[in-house]
Order: sequence, then C-alpha cells, then structure tokens
Amino acid sequence: MFHSHASPESPRRKRTFRGTIAASGLVLTAVLALSACTTTTADSGGASGSAAPAAASTCSTKATSSSDPAVAAALKIVQKASLPVTKWDGPTSGPKAQSGVSVVYIASNASNTGDTAPYGGLKQAAAKLGWKLSFIDGKGSGSANLNALSQAIALKPSAIVVSSFDANSSEPLFAQAKAAGIPVIGNHTGNDAGYQSDYPDLFTNITSDPVTIAKVAADCAIVASAGRAGVTIAGCGAEFSICQVKQDAMKKEMETCKGCSVLANETFPFESISQQEPGLATADYQKYGSKLTYMLSINDLYWDSAIPALQAAGASPSGPPLMIAAGDGSPAAFSRIKKGQFQIATVAEPLQEHGWQMADEVNRAINHESPSTFVTYPRLVTKENVNLEGGNKGTFDPANNYRKEYEKIWGVG
Repeated sequence: MFHSHASPESPRRKRTFRGTIAASGLVLTAVLALSACTTTTADSGGASGSAAPAAASTCSTKATSSSDPAVAAALKIVQKASLPVTKWDGPTSGPKAQSGVSVVYIASNASNTGDTAPYGGLKQAAAKLGWKLSFIDGKGSGSANLNALSQAIALKPSAIVVSSFDANSSEPLFAQAKAAGIPVIGNHTGNDAGYQSDYPDLFTNITSDPVTIAKVAADCAIVASAGRAGVTIAGCGAEFSICQVKQDAMKKEMETCKGCSVLANETFPFESISQQEPGLATADYQKYGSKLTYMLSINDLYWDSAIPALQAAGASPSGPPLMIAAGDGSPAAFSRIKKGQFQIATVAEPLQEHGWQMADEVNRAINHESPSTFVTYPRLVTKENVNLEGGNKGTFDPANNYRKEYEKIWGVG
C-alpha cells in the first residue's frame, strides 16, 4: 500500500481543523483531541461556485462519452481498468526452485489487507515450494516496522519480505541485511515497482504502479460525477512515501477536471486511522455539505472507520458522499460495493498473485539473478464487475492462471 518525498504544493491556505461539530459528543471529543496532529489542505476551487450534483452510484464503463476532454480521458482509463485479466503477461523463464529456504514476512500493519493478502499468496507458494515461512506484525508505525526488520535480520533467514515499509528510513537496515547475505524484497515499499536506484539494497519492489492506482481512483470520481465532483482526499502523507505519492497523484488528476474541486486533503498517521478518520470524515461532511460528493483515500481501511461515524451524522448509504479507495481491494470494500452502500469503487491489486511473485523474486535473489520486471495492472472494482475473478470471495484474483505459470518456471508443477 505505502515513502517520503512530499512534492511541493501549489499555494494554498493550510489549516489544522479545530471547528465544532454538530454530531454526537463522542465524535466532537475525538476531533478536538486529535486535531493538533492532523493537517488539512483546504481548496476553494469548484465549478463556478455551484454545488455539485448528487453523486452517481458508480463510475460506469457505459457512461455516455463527454465533450469535456477531462471526462472523456477519465472514461478511457475507467474502461481499461475495468477489463478482465485472462492472459498471463508475466515472466515465462527463471531459475528452478531452491530447497531448504526460509523466508520472514513482515507486514507493516496486520490489519491492512494490502499487507495480509499478499502473505496469503506467499504462503500458498511457499507450501508448493517446501519453504519455511514466518510472519511478523510490524504494528503499524514506522519505528515498530524498523524494530521488526531488525528482529527478522537477527533470525538469519534466506530472505526477508517487507510490506508497506517506508523505504527511506528502512534503507540502512536493507543494507545491513544485504551485507549479511539476506536479500530483502519489498511489497508496496518505495515509490516505484521493480528495482529502485534510490534504495539499492532493496532487491525489488512488488506493486502495481501507485500513480496509476491513484489516477484510476480519481478518474472514477470524474466519470461518476460527469466532471463535477467535489472531493476530499485522505492519506498518511510523508509518513510512508507511497501515501504521499497516491495523495499527490489523486489531487493532480482531479485538477485536470475544470468542473471538479478538491475540497480538502487530509493527512494524519496511518496507525491513527481508526481514531482520526471518523471525526475528520464527519467534520468534512458537515462543513462542505452538498459540495462533497466523493471521498477519496489511499486505501479501503479509511472507510471501515469513517462509515459508522457518517451514518451517525445522518449520511445516506446511497450518498452523497460516496467513497472510492486507491487500493487495496479488501473484503469489506467488496461487500460495500456489492450492496451499493457508501463505497462505489476500490482500485484493487491482485494481492494473492503478488504473493506468488514475491516467492519468484525471492527465488531469483537467492539464485543471484536479476529481479523480474513484471508489474501488474490494477483492477477498478465497481458494482458492474465486483463478482468477477475472485469477487465472490471478496478479492481480485485474476483468471490468468498465474499459479501454474510460476510453477512451470520453478519446475514444481
């Protein structure tokens, strides 16, 4: 799901929210208590100052083509991201599997589907390969993640996989592991997929492109609103650089739509989602009223926390506002989309497939070969396609036969 270069912002009025909320006393208390560590960038832009129209129930691939170039471009992306994945376009060659391999997997946050679902795929692959696999919960904060990585290095495994780590702060430990002969493979760790020259001691990073994921999420709002969306964006900013990348990319994409407006860009620590998001979502709902038609976030976890508070504040499950997540395709998100309640879309990655790719990258690393260059394309999950390719199980699991393809490479089929 998650680095640290915050890109320069255009001149905007910065504020830390301290306003009163006409909701329950619990939400009011939460906002007042947490406001000091929350940054909100407010935008006053919009379609000629008028209120946005009611939010559409989905960003349909069948939406009428628009004369607005931003909406037309967004529709093309929505259509591409909604297509089924039935053809294998990953690697077809690589080293045969080694035996006696031990791997430690560290999830940045064990409550985040973007960390736990890939582990499920890696567990399947490890069982097929006869590898020993261990799991460590990084407990959600940067310092706890680093402690977990130090612990993993001390175990002296064949390889380590880290998920949703901040690559900047972790690079010295990546170097320590490499010096000890332990390759480190990343998942959602860094700004880019594959090898990253900024982090030379990280063997490779497995992820769909985070900028693409964020653009697809924003384009969904543009299409659903016919180019008149009023949105808020929620994420963890520079705490984990992938957060900043996604937030910046969503904001930039929304700004291509002249009739759309970014009403607020909320940033707070990822480990504080359950404490801060309910109050902030309620405050934005009450502050912006009918102008707020869509709420964007860097992943689904934000809406798990926001929805009960919004319901208490009187928001309707049919919107507005309606939610769109730039990752990761959690079971809870699939359920909401199926029911047509609150969340209309998630930009899902093939997380179990990424787990199998982790095993392949580990095998390449321990065989002293280069990483693959494979980057998966994300899936925009809406009510139109939510039941396809694993959707009945609450996940996106492509019908491209990836398990058999990797088994053929490893010689274990």
